Amino acid sequence: MRMPLPRRAAPCVGSLTALTLVAGMMLAPGTAAAEVSPTLATTPISDATAVCASGAPTFDDVVTAAASVLRGTVGPAQVLAYDQQVADFRAGIAALRVHRDGLPLRPEQVGVQPAELDDPIVTYLVNGLDAVRTGRIDETVSVSQLTVNDAIEVFILATGIVKIPAKLVAGMVPTVGMFLEPVVGAMFTGTKALARAVQDSIDAGCVAPNVYPPLELGDAVIEPVQVPQPIEDLAALVMNADGTCTPVAELTLATVVERARAFLDSGAVAVDRVAMHQAADALQEFLASNRVAKVMLMRRADDLGPLVEALDLGPLTFLANFGADLTEGKALDTVPLAQVQVENAFDLATLTLDITSLLFSAGTTIAGFAGITETVTTPLSIVQKLVFAPTDYGAPIVRGVIQSMCAV
Repeated sequence: MRMPLPRRAAPCVGSLTALTLVAGMMLAPGTAAAEVSPTLATTPISDATAVCASGAPTFDDVVTAAASVLRGTVGPAQVLAYDQQVADFRAGIAALRVHRDGLPLRPEQVGVQPAELDDPIVTYLVNGLDAVRTGRIDETVSVSQLTVNDAIEVFILATGIVKIPAKLVAGMVPTVGMFLEPVVGAMFTGTKALARAVQDSIDAGCVAPNVYPPLELGDAVIEPVQVPQPIEDLAALVMNADGTCTPVAELTLATVVERARAFLDSGAVAVDRVAMHQAADALQEFLASNRVAKVMLMRRADDLGPLVEALDLGPLTFLANFGADLTEGKALDTVPLAQVQVENAFDLATLTLDITSLLFSAGTTIAGFAGITETVTTPLSIVQKLVFAPTDYGAPIVRGVIQSMCAV
């Protein structure tokens, strides 16, 4: 027996029935007679990367983003004239060209070792020498293609260059120079770290959207650069260490002798080849039969801890290396001279100069304690700083370059 529906429920059931019938007609198979309007949920995203174009914005991105914001304040009658002004400005900037390899690059764009060292001067020299050798130094790019991070990289290189005279002047301050110099160096290091953090933040962000189309730029324009002949000669001898060759720093003395033999044997220089080969054989025999204490072949400073790496002092590096050899039980080991690497020989030379500098400092300090006035000891300390400045500031740069480049 069916129960009658309450009077108030009847309209609801009627509406539900009507909806069911309509839904059935919509889902029934047959030829579609109408087009269904697309909805936001059903619209496919053709290019998901366009939602957020990450990376450092170019100068043109900055210009178009700013122009897009200001465009909203321009009246409808002036929009065409405004867009023409923006186009003319963009074209003017795009017409300005610079030699890309004359500007600094981020170290990871140059090589693995420059990225690990993160010394802007080393990175600039390595990239510049390789650009001269390969001819890339003559290629130009539009200023519009340069990025905000490129401008920051110029700032980092500038601070790296200024850091050297700043530390030199700080080290010559009487009495407190020894303590003031590392403080000044740490200030510049902190500035570089902050700039790197800004670059990473920019890379992780999105490029601001704009209403203007991208620039249509042509191929690279070649504008020859006049490079001094000594730099061209040096660039012809080295290349960027890309992992397929042995860096200059890691060449052994035996390998250096063989490379010199091959060069002289090629006929580039007129020599008595028989006598040359006899001398090379005798030198190789000497290198193989004579040994040196392994403790003299120091590890790199970055392998001995952050403190040793930050100070980069020859005596400290030697003591840390000696301690590591003692721990490993290798302090008494010896190796043939033939296995000594170029970097080992370079480190020993700088170690000798560093020890000489320390002895000179100790001498002036004792002289001060003995009653010699500062009018005598202070000028001596200043002269010492100037004389040994190439060791203090030039040697790390040279070491970084030979670690990052191979001999051609």
